[in-house]
Amino acid sequence: MTQPSQHTATGEATRAALIDEATAATGILPPHDRLVDLAAQLRTELRDLIPVVQARADGMNRGTTDWYSCDRALAGARETLEGDLGVGLRSAALHVASLGRFLGVLDAYR
Repeated sequence: MTQPSQHTATGEATRAALIDEATAATGILPPHDRLVDLAAQLRTELRDLIPVVQARADGMNRGTTDWYSCDRALAGARETLEGDLGVGLRSAALHVASLGRFLGVLDAYR
């Protein structure tokens, strides 16, 4: 079993594809079922990545610009994870895009 901190080329490609699809979700809206599936995949990736990025933030000099940026990204990701898709297709697409955006930001800190 691969640990969250062990990244493979396939895992990184999958993560990049998820981020790309989430970003595009607010253009031509995908079917609701696809948004539900995409949100679940993004949530899994975020939950795996948050502890890795938190450990990195814990090793940064507290109060620096880098630490603050990382801390804000972690807080935003956690807040977004608490939300849901909402009742409409547009709200679901926007939420998926937000999950994807935070996945991309956190992935850069990994």
